[in-house]
Amino acid sequence: MNKRFRILVFLVVSMTIVLVSATAADRATTLSLENRGGSSVMERSFHSSHACNTHAYLLKWACAADRRDDYLVHRADCIYVTDPENKDECRAEAREAADEMSEECADVFEARRDLCDLLGQEPFLPDFDPADFVDPNDIGDSVDPNPYWPLTEGHTHVIHAEDEIVVLTTTDEVIDVGGIPCRVVRDFAFEEGEDDEGVIEYEAIEVTQDWYAQNLDGDIIYCGENTYEVEDGLIDNTDGSFAHLTDRALAGYLLRAMPIVGEGDRQEMASDEAEDYVKYLSLAATPSEDEGGDVEAFPCGGACLQTFELNPRDPGDSENKYYLPGTGFVLATKFEDGEPTGEREEVTCIGDSIDVLNDPDCEIADPEALFEALCAWAPEALCFD
Repeated sequence: MNKRFRILVFLVVSMTIVLVSATAADRATTLSLENRGGSSVMERSFHSSHACNTHAYLLKWACAADRRDDYLVHRADCIYVTDPENKDECRAEAREAADEMSEECADVFEARRDLCDLLGQEPFLPDFDPADFVDPNDIGDSVDPNPYWPLTEGHTHVIHAEDEIVVLTTTDEVIDVGGIPCRVVRDFAFEEGEDDEGVIEYEAIEVTQDWYAQNLDGDIIYCGENTYEVEDGLIDNTDGSFAHLTDRALAGYLLRAMPIVGEGDRQEMASDEAEDYVKYLSLAATPSEDEGGDVEAFPCGGACLQTFELNPRDPGDSENKYYLPGTGFVLATKFEDGEPTGEREEVTCIGDSIDVLNDPDCEIADPEALFEALCAWAPEALCFD
């Protein structure tokens, strides 16, 4: 047996041992749970006072499994790195990435446990009856819109955040999501810049279809979203997308019509995909000086609804949002580990159609170029002659 063949045999045997060990570990974990009554314990926990924590623990184990898979794939890639120094570097990078993901898994787990402390342990089982929802086409006509999130057709607002411009426009589209009639809101985030010749350009960063419904109480229900991040003009990922009752995802309460200070809601629930939470802090708020002060175009003046929002998948990050009654969303301020970062997303203009982009108050450098960018990403909804 020549040396090259012996090396090949050694590599095959080594990888076989790794894969067998990994499979055995998977089976051992499953058997361990079953032997200890794991599946029945989990089922009992779901119907008892420990559902939220059980959900967090299961997702922690899922994160650990993803970490192991990513590590093995990285190590597999290292097999084809022939230079010894580069091979060592490849292996070191695999270990470093695994260590970082281990820390991330732990941080997200703790964030989910903290959220359980806020929400309680009962399972999230919203009972949405389609008969309890209004026809979206009646909102603004025979049905009063939610004072903080109007779903009237055409309602458009522009948000500025550093070099980004966000356009949200409520379309005339209505779709059925899990039996609920939902209004389609188009949400576009663009980076505003100039090319080499000084011509204004709008490069898409994120493009989203949000689906919202309004119930008979005036509450806004978040039915789901189809979102994708864009890089260099190409779709990079669809993280965060979900639809009510598809793949066990559940809608939640985006905003109550009559929020109670101190209470909160899950806005969505798609495990490890969409887990936003909102808590109502004040009905008569003004942004603090630490957050940059009041909104210039739509000042709260002590009259805004203030909410606290977070996603446990982004531990340490949170937002305060401000909604002016009769106007809607006007400001979001970012926090990291409880401290304001100075980042703001501020509404500069609001109108009853997409034509508001031509308003100088929107502070858009080239409205025509922005219209073209919107048309490129939503031709059926936003292309006009």
